[in-house]
Formats: sequence, C-alpha cells, structure tokens
Amino acid sequence: MNPIAAPEDEGQAIEIQEKKEAQGLQSICKRKETCADVHLIRLILHRYRYRPSSSPLDSTTTRVEDKKQGEIKNLKQKQLFWAALFEEKKLASQLASIATKHVEGITYDDMPQYGQIHVKVESDSTLGDNFQSDTFIVTAQLTRTNNTVKDDTCISTLSTFVKVPSNSFLRQAAYEMRTHPREISMYHNLFRLLREVHEDEPIPLDDLIPDVYYSHIEDIIAGETDGSGTSTLLENLKAEGYLMADKVEGADLRHCHMALTSLAHYHALTLSAVRKWKDPATGKLSQVPSCAKFLVEEKTFYEYGMEKYIKNSFKCFLDFVQKEERPDLGEWLAELIQRLPEIILVDTLESSGPLACILHGDYWINNMLFKYHDESHTQVGEESSSIPLCLKMINFQVSRIGHPLSDVLYFFYTSTKPETREKHMLVLLRYYFGTLDANLLLLGVSLDDYTWQDFLADYKKRSLMWMFMGVMVLSGLLKSVSNLQDLDAEEKLKGPKPETNMETIKGEMGISLEMEETMKNMMVSYELSDSSTLSESLIKLMDEYELQLENYFRIQ
Repeated sequence: MNPIAAPEDEGQAIEIQEKKEAQGLQSICKRKETCADVHLIRLILHRYRYRPSSSPLDSTTTRVEDKKQGEIKNLKQKQLFWAALFEEKKLASQLASIATKHVEGITYDDMPQYGQIHVKVESDSTLGDNFQSDTFIVTAQLTRTNNTVKDDTCISTLSTFVKVPSNSFLRQAAYEMRTHPREISMYHNLFRLLREVHEDEPIPLDDLIPDVYYSHIEDIIAGETDGSGTSTLLENLKAEGYLMADKVEGADLRHCHMALTSLAHYHALTLSAVRKWKDPATGKLSQVPSCAKFLVEEKTFYEYGMEKYIKNSFKCFLDFVQKEERPDLGEWLAELIQRLPEIILVDTLESSGPLACILHGDYWINNMLFKYHDESHTQVGEESSSIPLCLKMINFQVSRIGHPLSDVLYFFYTSTKPETREKHMLVLLRYYFGTLDANLLLLGVSLDDYTWQDFLADYKKRSLMWMFMGVMVLSGLLKSVSNLQDLDAEEKLKGPKPETNMETIKGEMGISLEMEETMKNMMVSYELSDSSTLSESLIKLMDEYELQLENYFRIQ
C-alpha cells in the first residue's frame, strides 16, 4: 500500500524517524519567531508517529488466515479483482438496482479465476447527500474450492466504497464540469506523483487519503452511452473504523483540531510539489509533470462561474430570510449582491503568493471520515467516540492550485459550530499556520519572510468570500430533495439528444448554455426545508457575515 519501504528492525525505524524530527526541530529553533512553537510541533509529531494501527495480535491473525485461505491480500491484487469484476459485469450502472431489488445480493459463477463471487450492494447515500455522486458499499465474498484436496475451500471477503454519477440531470452536469475525470486524475496521477516525490519524507500521504482500487470514465454519447458506467472505487474506510461526523450539528473544537492538523499535512505536501514545479527565474509553473498538467490546463467551477452561481442562488436566500422574518437580512443581501465583484477573490498562482498549494477544493465535514480513540486513551468522564484520532479525506472533484486559506475558511464556514468559531477561530487559525510551517520545515521548505501576520492579513482579505460560500453550502443542505427529483424527471422526459457535429457552446460557468439555464432555474426555484438546526446555523452565519462585511467596507 505504501511505497515507502520500512526498515526490518523496528528500533532502526524509530531511530531514523527521530533523526528526521530532530533535524526539523533544529531548523525551527534557528528562527526566533517560531521558537515558541517547538512544544506544539513535538506534540504534532508525537501524535503522527503513534497514529492508530492494527494490534500485533490482529496482524498476526490476519497473516495466518491469509496464508490458510489464500485471500487477496495486497493492494495490487485488490485492484485487479475489482477491475475485472466491474468491467466484466458492468456493475457501475447496476448498483442502485442491485441495492433495492436484490437485497441479499447476486452470485456469479463465470469468473473461474476467483471462484464463486457473491456480491452485495448497500446504498451509502441518499439523493442530495452528495451533489453529483451516489455512493455505495459493495461487498464481494469469493469462494474457491480446490478439487484435488479434500475440504480445501478458501473464502475471501472484500469490500469497497463506490462513487458513481447521480441521477440523469446531475450526471450530465458532472460530465460537463468534468468533475469525475478531475478526481480520478487526482487519485491516479497526482497522489502517485506525490508518493514518489516525498518517498523518504516523514509525512505519509497514505495516512490522509484512501487507497483507490479502480476507476472508469464513460462518455455521454447520444444514442450509445449515458455516462452511468463512470465509477471510482476506493478503500472502504468504514470497514477500517472510520466514521462521518454529523454535518448538520457541525464540528466541535476537537474535530476542528483534527481537521486542521490533517489539512496542514496535506497542504505541506502539495505546497512542496508546487514549489518544485516553479521556474526559479520566472516564478511560472513551467516544470509541471505531464500527469499533473490538468491542474493548470483545466478550469474548475470556481475559475469559471463563481459570481454567476452566487447570483443564480440569490432568490432562494431572499425567500429564506423572509420566511425567517428577518427583513434586515433581506436588505443587507440586496446591497451585498451589488458588491460581489469586490468580495470574490479567485485563486491563482499569483494571488496565492508563497503559500500556493494544491487545494482539496471541497473540504467540508461531509468529505472527511474520522477514526476515534478507543477507551484506553480517554480520560474520566470522556466518551471515546467523541475524540478523533486521525482523518482521511475524500472527494477531490474541484481540487486546484490556490491559497490554503481557501480550504481552511471553507471548512470553518461550512462545517463548524457557530460557538466554535466565536470562541476559537483565531486560536485554530494560529494552530493551523504553526502546523503548516512545522511540516514545511520537515520537508525542507522555508516560508522565508512570510509570517503569521501575513497569514492573518490574507485571512481578512479572503474571509468575506468564504463566509458567503458557507452561506451557499448551508443553504444547499437546506434545499428540498424533491427539487432534484423533479429535475431528474424533466431530464429523462427530454429523451436522448440528437447527434450533431457542432461544437457545444459554453456559457459563463464553463458548461453548455442549456445546462447553465437549467441550473439557473434550479437555483431560482429551490425551496429551503424546515431543518431548525440548519436554519439556525444559516441565520447565525449570515449575522456573522453581515457584521464582518460592515467592518470590511468601513476599513476600505
């Protein structure tokens, strides 16, 4: 799984790790401004060195069982199996049907290299949970019998987390926005590259993202294919004990701390890569490897149509505040829409300055899974299930080059409790910056003259835009699923599009004019639901945003 070859002797491994940490700490201590953070950095490094793993007993048991049963054990074998199953049986387009009509699963006897395969599919999401994807957990039980040896039957059980395009309307939108190809390029190309670049570094990428087993892109071709065969198969993190936090309730201080720790590790790895791609003379990204060029050659929704998308959503915001009987917020929103060009700051290499990195792009609580402490790590009165120990990120559909604050602030304003922001915002920002700085020094990257004060100034410049995006995402959570179902029904009624040799005309959002108009109508017609918790969070965020906006323009 991890290309980094660990030394045979555990003592030698620890000694090598400690030498690397000591070198990083010595470098930090030479800089007066960060001496105070040495204790913090030691704590971070200690946490990462002793991250959770299977117990020696579990590992031994697994090895014995694998040898006895001939299980598919390593990553390559898993990749070969899932690729063979999904390609031969065309499973991607059948998952929803199998999950609902064949609850007990289906059995295949015609893949002799794997014996008898019993496949069970369970839905892992409902319509609207993820904007452009449906997710499933697929479990395959392989039963192989050796006819030459009596009672020699091998039983292996494998599972995977599968993402497929959602209903017809969202599938078309995802196809035009190229979100699935971008995510697949991240998993197969960029992350493989990062593993190679940071092969000997003390920050393992595999601790931050799941393994990828298989992926496939099916084009939408009139009269031939509808894109339903597109799929991405990942490691089933839930089987490894990872869980999603409550997206409605929001992240508390502990979850914020864990989310920012992992994000700082990820940003440090990608910032280091971006630095290597820059031409020292011009500062341009002229040395980007071919497998990562999609990051600079293909635009995302953010570069194309941020302002357009916000304007299209404006009516549902007004309807919401009227329903909540807040005419003051209605007046404020009407004034705000006129100032959008002053607020929106699109990420570019230049605008990101010395912190330019590869963003996650959609770093909110629904795109991270937490693993929690067991009872041996808890203190009196604490519940082990409430203490996150580590985190893995998923959903890299809008990853792009930008300023790390775009991820940090997007997380704060979409995923945290209002009281957490109120009490701990600056402390958590300071913690993130210190963690990022420490990790960069371990990777041999210096921020030179960029300081905490510079980071704080960038935060003030960017916070307004990401607060507004927080309002957008929270309002999206409030939107009724019936809207998506209606749009899907309308898309199906249209039937297949006629073949044409004419090039598709794209609008301001980077998608076809027809799809752009449909999405505009969708945003205008959205009605917000009656979730009191989400409504309260949205109102609090709007109040917070209004106050900060007044301060911002007063300073200007």
